[in-house]
Amino acid sequence: MTVAIRGQDRAAVASAGHSRAIPLVRHGRHLELECLETLDELEALKDAWQGLEERCPEPFGYFQSFDWCLSWCRVFLAPEKTEVRARVYVLWDGADCVMIWPMMTRRISPAITLLVPLTAPMNQYSTLLYDPARFDRDAGRAVLDEIRGDRGLDAVCLDHVPQSALLADIMEGQGVSPEEGQQSSILDLSAITDWESHHRALPKKQRLQRNSRRNRLEKLGALDYRVYPAGSPEYADNIDRCIALKQAWLRDTGRLGRDVFDPRFAAFLRDLGTRPNEGDDGVYLHALTLDGSPIAMEIGMRFRDDYYCFLGAIDLAYQKHSPGKVQMESAQRWAIETGIRRFDFLNDPSAYKSSWTNATEPLTAFYVPLTSLGRLYCHHWMAGLRPHVRSIYHRFGSQIRARLLSAVGAVQRLFGRHGGSMGLVLCCMP
Repeated sequence: MTVAIRGQDRAAVASAGHSRAIPLVRHGRHLELECLETLDELEALKDAWQGLEERCPEPFGYFQSFDWCLSWCRVFLAPEKTEVRARVYVLWDGADCVMIWPMMTRRISPAITLLVPLTAPMNQYSTLLYDPARFDRDAGRAVLDEIRGDRGLDAVCLDHVPQSALLADIMEGQGVSPEEGQQSSILDLSAITDWESHHRALPKKQRLQRNSRRNRLEKLGALDYRVYPAGSPEYADNIDRCIALKQAWLRDTGRLGRDVFDPRFAAFLRDLGTRPNEGDDGVYLHALTLDGSPIAMEIGMRFRDDYYCFLGAIDLAYQKHSPGKVQMESAQRWAIETGIRRFDFLNDPSAYKSSWTNATEPLTAFYVPLTSLGRLYCHHWMAGLRPHVRSIYHRFGSQIRARLLSAVGAVQRLFGRHGGSMGLVLCCMP
């Protein structure tokens, strides 16, 4: 089948022949739903994908953007492996792309195959891109009905769906959700005109604390702050240093962070945001240095004037001086001065964020079983036992968590990644 995009012909089915097109009729309109699975097919969708990013009215869409998804696919999708396969659902209204829902299948055991957001769990929000003039809740339900008919899936599992997103409306009443939701912490900058007035408006105690942290660090040496865009030599030079600092912090606090320890993670970050784009959108590395050495770093993404704090790291040798908070203040000043509207701390439920933010976005999850095995998995594990196990785990101190992770890692290496129920045990840990 050949589909036209903006007057140009595009081969919708790559030579591998994995794509499929399903006709859908909505309100007299003849739509077609494709499922794209190969890297070549996804690369060919670039113009339509980026055009839909511009038309989609919702925030929180960066983790469904072409740059994020394709950068991840180039590094993490291995054709010879079957554990993870891309399934990007694309809805066409004639020559126009009206919806892209980036998903993938993941085998968590030999018996269970899930449909999850593409790039999960690295993605921070689950949503979809759509044209508001030609895609609505009913069309989304029709797409979901087609997906539910796939006999190769046991469940659809979506975490971190913004409650304000159309996807939350589409999924309402579908499957089960955990009793306790999460939320993202956000600094809304839309009413802030400049850094100085924002700083003066803070409570006096807060201003004194922030000034004191910076002064303590400045007594130790020359303090400097730089922001490097993706594609610059400084960005590439500092990626490994940032990841190494994050890994040390994860070990010290007893957090798993499997993706951060994956050797492919650095390659993914190097590629991310390096392709030409318009305006200031892109990926940035922030570095707070003391006498030229990084003591706090952050990798974040700017997308449609929203900024996402994706990965932060500190040098544990300076932990008592709170370099991460000094870096965070500098990043927010940079955001205000460069015209960013929303500074998003994402969904990690850390208590410290309340003093740095003024808004929240409630998040929810949907676990939709498609088979009997999927029903057991969704009801009794994802929405049942898993949240309780995770809550208990977080109550332990960092030293106990570190010992537990060491023991879990040893058992995993003994039995293999999918040995026994070890894959399920690992799912409960952050």
